[in-house]
Amino acid sequence: MNPEIINAIYKYIEVLYENNQRLIKIFGIDAIDHTNDGTKEILDLIQNIPRLIPYSYDIEKEKLYLFKRDGLLEYKNDIQYIKPEYKKILANHEECLIKVKQIRDKYEHILHNVRTCSCYTGNDDWFMYGFEVSKKDYKIESKELIALFKDLNIFYDMLISDMLKYAYENEIDHPFYGHLSRIKLLGFNKIYDSKLLYEIGKTIIGI
Repeated sequence: MNPEIINAIYKYIEVLYENNQRLIKIFGIDAIDHTNDGTKEILDLIQNIPRLIPYSYDIEKEKLYLFKRDGLLEYKNDIQYIKPEYKKILANHEECLIKVKQIRDKYEHILHNVRTCSCYTGNDDWFMYGFEVSKKDYKIESKELIALFKDLNIFYDMLISDMLKYAYENEIDHPFYGHLSRIKLLGFNKIYDSKLLYEIGKTIIGI
C-alpha cells in the first residue's frame, strides 16, 4: 500500500458508493414520479459494474475472465487478495455478470440496440427489468444486484481498512483519512438486509 495506490482505490470507492445509492433509489423509483420507470437508473448502474470489476466475457467459450491489467488488478502484486477476491466475485455472480456485460457492451456502443421490454418496480424489496439486446432477452432482478453489491462492499471495505492501517502505521495525519474512515460501505449491506429497504428507497428519491 502506498499513496499512489490509495488515490487510485479511492476513485473506485466513490463509484461504488454512488452506485449503492443508485441501487437503493431504484426501489422507490415510482414513489413520486410515475413517469419514470427507472430504466435510465438501472442502465447507469449496469454501465458502472465493469468499472468496479475488471472483467470481460468470452462469447464463444461462454466464460468470464479478468483483465489482468485493468482497474485495480494493476495492483494485484501489491495487495495479494485483490485477484482472489475478484475471482470469487466472478464465480459467485457469473450469471448476473454475463447479463450485465451483454447489456452494457451494446448500450455503450449502440444505444438503440438495447430496448426495455418489461419492468416491475414498487414492491417492498423486489424489482425486475427486462432488456432486449440484439433480439435476445435479458432479465435483471434486484436480488441478484443486491447480492453482487453486498460482495463488492465487503471487498472494498477490506481495501478501506488497509488504507486506514497504512495511514496509522505511517503516522499520517491528513483530513483525507478522516473522511475515508467515515465511509461505511457495510452500512449499505445492513440496508439491503433491512425490511425498510423499500421505504428508504422512497425517501431518497430526488436527492
